[in-house]
Amino acid sequence: MRRSGFVMIMALVFMLVLAAMVMALAYYVTSETRGIGFQLDDTKTLYLAQAGVERAFREIRNDFLTTSQQGVADLRGSDTAGSVSIGNLARIRYIGEGTGLGGSATINANGDIAQLQRFDSNYTQTQIISVFLFVRASRATGGTGATLQVSYSTTGGFPQPGSTALTWALPNTTTLSVNSVDITADRTWTWPTIMNAAFALRAQRTAGNRNVNLDAIWLRVTYTVDTDTEPWFTGTYDVFPKTLGDGFIQSVSIADEARKVHLNYASQLLLRWLMQEHGVAAGTATTVATNIVNYRGAALTNPFDSIEELQRVTGMTQTIYNLIKDYVTVYSFINTNSYRPPSATTATSRAPVNINTAPREVLEAIFDPLSLGGSDPASLATDILDNRPFTCFYHFDTAVTSDFYDFVLSRGYLSPAERNRVLDNADASSLVPQAGAGAVNGVTTEFCYANTVYKIESVGKITVPGDITSDINLRVKTIVGNDGSRTFQNYTGDTTSTGYWKENYE
Repeated sequence: MRRSGFVMIMALVFMLVLAAMVMALAYYVTSETRGIGFQLDDTKTLYLAQAGVERAFREIRNDFLTTSQQGVADLRGSDTAGSVSIGNLARIRYIGEGTGLGGSATINANGDIAQLQRFDSNYTQTQIISVFLFVRASRATGGTGATLQVSYSTTGGFPQPGSTALTWALPNTTTLSVNSVDITADRTWTWPTIMNAAFALRAQRTAGNRNVNLDAIWLRVTYTVDTDTEPWFTGTYDVFPKTLGDGFIQSVSIADEARKVHLNYASQLLLRWLMQEHGVAAGTATTVATNIVNYRGAALTNPFDSIEELQRVTGMTQTIYNLIKDYVTVYSFINTNSYRPPSATTATSRAPVNINTAPREVLEAIFDPLSLGGSDPASLATDILDNRPFTCFYHFDTAVTSDFYDFVLSRGYLSPAERNRVLDNADASSLVPQAGAGAVNGVTTEFCYANTVYKIESVGKITVPGDITSDINLRVKTIVGNDGSRTFQNYTGDTTSTGYWKENYE
């Protein structure tokens, strides 16, 4: 009896243990299955976010290839080395300088040569579409006339085989007139070609016995620009959320990095005022801006590799970082042909801001340190937002309203000296802001008119049926170039370019 009772007890224990093992196994299988399901959902969400990135990149790439937005600029030269026997050489740099013929240089013999080089460097990240050689001149009346030849050389040697020259028998009048020749087909034009120290324009009288009154020689370049009216900026290129399979591309945004302030090249004043524009106290902003400049080093011995690295700077609180993190970058275009500040015999590296896409806070921070009237920086920012897009810094025709030069000259609330400071600060070239004016100082950074790098943010979403609290959202952030590149240098000379890709669940 006792033995049979013992057996029954052991059988019961065995059955209980077996049941527990079955339940544990069932739970394990269920958990593993659920875990695999979650992993699959996570993977799907990532793919959806990646699909959003690719859709945005296609829009950026299409904009790059179609060149639908264009600007036209007249490139002024600043260096007249190589000229022979010409008086008033400075007057061939600006169109219409002075009054009437008094604003012209005189060419009065076949041996006289006017040569111009070192041209505007405000557009060096744009795609060149066309190039024309221009001249504005007249001749003295009477005699056998005057024939003017204007040519260019990419090597500094004249004449250069393959370079189209403009030969112009000037009309018998003292009225200045304009002539031009299309040189686009001569070669594949790139900005390094035009920015090269050997590139030069030359004007010479080749026939006749009358004086030539040469007002200016210049290049007119047509190129691509990027503005806040384009679909990639406005978000009108597509509609989100977008269903894809059993999930969604929830949202996609595109922001150009050229609208931001570059941490490795911004002046202390620009950094300081950017913080003040976001409500940081003046004393704190001054200290932190100085610490940022000291952190990166005078010769960029410790450059910023990411905006997150700002949090390592002494005095940079989480509050200040959160205020400015969307307004700074380490990826925007670096112009290695800038001549500002004008110590200006050789080019330096600066990171311009796109005037056509920059937010108000960045625009005001650029103008704040220029010693303008109290409300002038805000007024200028408002006028820029109301009048953009701008297509160039300078155009000789005052009827053209999309150049920043004439825009500034028409701001009645700015004094002549203030206009000079604004123009000088916005110009990457080595010229003074206005013809005949003295050099001022480019204290923050200049403007540009096109982008090269964009930040894309894309959110993929999976909805779990019957449980909205379990929806999975994955945000992907990446940097892409308009030409297809995916890695970027953080400073001039950087040889360890790195890509940018971040993921986080929300």
